[in-house]
Amino acid sequence: MKSEKSKNGLYSHFRLKSSMSFLMALLVFVFSCSESDDGQMQGPEPVMPPETSMAPDMSMFDDEGGEENRVNTIQNWAYAAINVGVYSSILYSHLIVPVRAFKVTINQEAHFNEDAGLWVWEKSFEVPSRGTFSVRLTAEVDGTDVSWTGYVSKSGVFENFVWFDGTSKLNGESGKWNLYESPENPEAWLSNSWEIDREVGNGNTSFTVEKEGNHQGSSITYSIEKGADYDRTVLINDVSNSNLVEVQWNKESKFGRVKSEAKYGDEMYHCWDEQLQDSECP
Repeated sequence: MKSEKSKNGLYSHFRLKSSMSFLMALLVFVFSCSESDDGQMQGPEPVMPPETSMAPDMSMFDDEGGEENRVNTIQNWAYAAINVGVYSSILYSHLIVPVRAFKVTINQEAHFNEDAGLWVWEKSFEVPSRGTFSVRLTAEVDGTDVSWTGYVSKSGVFENFVWFDGTSKLNGESGKWNLYESPENPEAWLSNSWEIDREVGNGNTSFTVEKEGNHQGSSITYSIEKGADYDRTVLINDVSNSNLVEVQWNKESKFGRVKSEAKYGDEMYHCWDEQLQDSECP
């Protein structure tokens, strides 16, 4: 009996010791994941803003078959394309480097820089006819708010130029961006605010021209409403000629409509069909 009690006591002691060891290991693991060597707590990784927050898809209004066709047979689509083209040109031509820099970071894995207390995304990328660049995107988390900074470099030309920065919510459902012109002229060209419903996919992005000139203060708002007949909308406020233009289209089928009192002299929609030909509105 004494021998059996000794064995039971030894087993209980071993089980208690194993449980304590497991608990200590668990605590070490938890603290190692949430606290850096210098005592700084590692915040949660923020949700990356969506691509549409900086690069909405307006490819619907790319060149479709030459100037003659655009003028003579698809005037409604062409008028929409001309107005949307002003902002597409800024984003996808003049500001193609920062826009591309942001887009290449979206699917990259982030790492946490303990010394700086920042989440960091890094990537090299090519821009046709402009060469090779690298981007270092950082995110500083403060509660539910995130501050983003996009540093862009080109070897032998410039280093760590802040080409875009902004803020967002930790869950990635709303935020703001600023895009700057160039390392030679580091002034703000566009600012924007954006929001998205992550579950449904609906959202909107509003750009405002900050650069001095005829279009300063003009704005364009791009919206997505999935399931609607016209599931994409662009609202343009051109302050240079006090013109308000509303453009709606179906992303898949390409039919759409445009409204502009300055152009048409009325407040009616003017439509185009799946082949971009002028058509009667439903």
